[in-house]
Amino acid sequence: MRARLPRPRSLRGRLLLALLASAALALLVLDAVVYGALRDYLTDRTDTTLRAVRQRVSQQLTEAPPGQALGNDVRLLGASEFFLRLRRPDGSVRELAPGLRTAGDAPRLPDPLPRPGTRDPVTVPAERDGGPEFRVLTQRVAGRGVLVAAVPLADVRETLRRLLVVEAVATGGVLVLLGGAGLGVLRRGLRPLEVMAEDADAITAGRAGGDVAPADEDTEVGRLGAALNAMLAGQRATQERLRRFVADASHELRTPVTAVLGYADLHHQGVLEEPAHRERAMRGITAEALRMQRLVDDLLLLARLDAAEVETPLRPAEVDLVELVEHAADAFRASHPNHPLTVVPGPQALKLRLDPQRVRQVLDNLLTNAAVHTPPGTGVSVGVWVRDGSARVRIADAGPGVPAADQERVFDRFYRVDKARSRDRGGSGLGLAVASSLVRAHGGTITLESEPGSTVFTVSLPLTLAEAPSDSSSMPRRQAGEASNR
Repeated sequence: MRARLPRPRSLRGRLLLALLASAALALLVLDAVVYGALRDYLTDRTDTTLRAVRQRVSQQLTEAPPGQALGNDVRLLGASEFFLRLRRPDGSVRELAPGLRTAGDAPRLPDPLPRPGTRDPVTVPAERDGGPEFRVLTQRVAGRGVLVAAVPLADVRETLRRLLVVEAVATGGVLVLLGGAGLGVLRRGLRPLEVMAEDADAITAGRAGGDVAPADEDTEVGRLGAALNAMLAGQRATQERLRRFVADASHELRTPVTAVLGYADLHHQGVLEEPAHRERAMRGITAEALRMQRLVDDLLLLARLDAAEVETPLRPAEVDLVELVEHAADAFRASHPNHPLTVVPGPQALKLRLDPQRVRQVLDNLLTNAAVHTPPGTGVSVGVWVRDGSARVRIADAGPGVPAADQERVFDRFYRVDKARSRDRGGSGLGLAVASSLVRAHGGTITLESEPGSTVFTVSLPLTLAEAPSDSSSMPRRQAGEASNR
């Protein structure tokens, strides 16, 4: 059976391990540097002292008469830890400082001896296990032989051994303290992240719907929490809009369905036996069916625009925008004779690449909106001009205007300024939403400016053809019958 791979460590564990590994490496390098520096310092100091002793003893041997005893005088010159020997020319060896050591502590002389007079001592290994090492220097003394000076390195080795113990204890203690402090800091620093993960899991599982735990936004974790909270707020807003959209769409569809069912019920009850009654019922069913069809078409169009399908619902072609506006104006005059319409003079022609059917739908929706939300006799105007590299269509009316509190939501789906208005007069609440989505699909914008006595919708479309008329510095002057521009 294949062995299971170990589960990965937590982020806190990996960070703590990386911290301790980095700290241990840095401390080991520091310990090695301190150890090496102290070893070199102690060895250099020992060598300096050894050179001085060798020089003094060599000078004494040179100045002493040939027949004079040297033992006591030399003993006064050398310290008790030094070994001094004189190898005579005849090969015999004389201890110049007897009684300063036990016989077993005498150094083993290297063979051959270091060249007399060399400045740098040599290290002689211990004669026996556990014995001391020595630093040895030699000096040729005229008429006396070769002076051998040695000093044991026991003190140096003991000092270095103690340093290693101190460094090991200090390094271990620092790592333990650093591990504890690092664990506490990591726990405190990553706790908001853990809480966010728990909250996110709960939100995913549907157990909670609030924001994640707040954190200091100056830190990376705090910024992550702020981003998650923004995402959750957007998700909740989207869900709320979707819920409201589904509820409004269901309500809008239920009204014509209820009417159709009502006519069907009348037929089953035998109320529609007379031809005139049946004809009126059929006209009502047809009207409600067409109403449902328009509503479904609008919803489908909005869904396709929101989904940004690869096959866009737009079918662009080279179209004269001025001619398109004139056709929309003629249709408006025929369908709304009680609202006088003025076409403001502008460019003779304005060729753009756009979907004529969809832009015509935008114009019809905006003009119909002006007629539906204003009393009979209210003037409406429409004009085309070019400014700041874009083609603009302005549709204005002199109606009561849109309240400031509702202006930001007039392009929302199923939103009505007058909640009490009947659907037969007020529509489904999708006209402006469809217009806004279609304009955005063309890469343009639609804006609203409204105050009592004036409401202006401005549609801006990009100039996508090479040949375009020069921008006019200002919009056309208001003609008679046109609503005022704010």
